[in-house]
Amino acid sequence: MNVIRSEEQTAFVISPEVVKFVNDALIVNTTITSFKNCRFAFNEGSEFVEFDAKGKSRRFTETPAWFISPNDFARGQWLNNHQLANFGTKEFINAFIAKFPNVKERREHCNLLFDLQLDSATPGSAQPAPVRKAGNRNRITTKPKIADLGSPEIFTQFYARLGEAVKNNRFPTLQILTGHDDLAKVPNTLKGSVRTWFKAITGELPPNNKRVEAGNAALFCAPIREQLKQIDALGPERYYQALSQAINQAGEQYIADFTFSFPQQSHY
Repeated sequence: MNVIRSEEQTAFVISPEVVKFVNDALIVNTTITSFKNCRFAFNEGSEFVEFDAKGKSRRFTETPAWFISPNDFARGQWLNNHQLANFGTKEFINAFIAKFPNVKERREHCNLLFDLQLDSATPGSAQPAPVRKAGNRNRITTKPKIADLGSPEIFTQFYARLGEAVKNNRFPTLQILTGHDDLAKVPNTLKGSVRTWFKAITGELPPNNKRVEAGNAALFCAPIREQLKQIDALGPERYYQALSQAINQAGEQYIADFTFSFPQQSHY
């Protein structure tokens, strides 16, 4: 809170506990006056939330101009934050070791400062890992669970893409609904939220490649077009507010099992 109250523009790397604290707070309220004029980047710069001068939050996935990569941060603001900017080499090394007695934590900070790429490094003579057969070896379900970003702005973007696809009789695939051709670069939280919203509106999951190749887009889009008309009549903002509340109340539910009807609560 001392950092937040500072009049200077300051950047800090935040711990997982802080990330959880911010996200949990946003579930309760999307306006948090204590966070006014603060900006947060999550998941190594793939998700962002910023608060305006009144504390109203805004989520988005496009990289903003204010984002500083962890390595750029470490080579600049990091030194000031840890009071190490004015040390000579020998003094810096001694102070660095004393500040981070935990070896794992010390390696993480060295990785940031010197771009050691420790995550991709392998032992010199390491043998390649044995090839394993594909499949669910541990019999653990991979069914996706419901999710909600808690962002009216991102829902509005999704809703506009869905409406445009249906209007033109195009299959609303996950690529179209997220606005990204390469799904590998799309945050899992965004993909999960889009799947959940689509399931709530249509009663189905977004069409996959097999469905697209085998199906008729006009036939698939016709009932969705009618559902969107009903939502337009109710108001997309009111619809999303009720849907977001239902998702939070549903808890750990699978997307395939989740249904929602406005203004009633979800049924599962």
